[in-house]
Amino acid sequence: MTALDVSVDGPVAQLTMNRAEKLNALNLDMRLELIDTLRKLNSSRDVRTVVLTGRGRAFCVGADIESISADLSDDLRKTFHPILREIIFGPKIFISAVDGVAAGAGISLAVACDIRYCSPGSKFVTAFHRIGLAPDTGLTYMLTRLAPASAVGELMLRGGEFTGEKAGEWNLFRLSDNPVPAALSAARDISAGPSLSYSASKELLNRSLFGDIDDYLSLEAELQGKLGRSLDFAEGVSAFREKRKPSFSGK
Repeated sequence: MTALDVSVDGPVAQLTMNRAEKLNALNLDMRLELIDTLRKLNSSRDVRTVVLTGRGRAFCVGADIESISADLSDDLRKTFHPILREIIFGPKIFISAVDGVAAGAGISLAVACDIRYCSPGSKFVTAFHRIGLAPDTGLTYMLTRLAPASAVGELMLRGGEFTGEKAGEWNLFRLSDNPVPAALSAARDISAGPSLSYSASKELLNRSLFGDIDDYLSLEAELQGKLGRSLDFAEGVSAFREKRKPSFSGK
């Protein structure tokens, strides 16, 4: 079974992450499929907007811990970062719809979209610290530009979570009890408008907000690579697999 479902209705594409039994965790096959699918959608002459969502009770819980390589910097550079760039700098208007849990890199995918919907009961979990890593896939970079700095600081330093309702208060997401239909409705409205104008506006906006992201992502990959070689990361992964609290040594 494919890790992604793509349905196209006129100029609107719905891209659904489809590993519900794994809470749509991003294994290598899914990441490669996402890159390929996003590139095809961005190059399509017919598609104008893309709604990104997840099947089941999670939007996406980030990286599948069983599929990351020994070189985390390589994983970021070859798969996670290209996915992010396709969403941020691709010509299509991307709309995320979160109804459930988004964690780690899953939050990054949702936040990278141009317009974002979530249900009030959704939960956003910055789980990197639980396995001895730092936030990645551009999450710190994007949140410090899109959410209140006072809310983001400790969240990125120590980890934690926030609700969909809080994301709405921060104007990070638009609240809807039914985020997927809301996102599709917005996508249809946008697709009926001047798509070339919208695409140009998106490029100007995101170059203004995220113009130096490549330098940031290079540093992110370097630092995460170092953390991936630490004893703390090894302990964090072992504790995750054994379903126990990790005991970090700072090494």
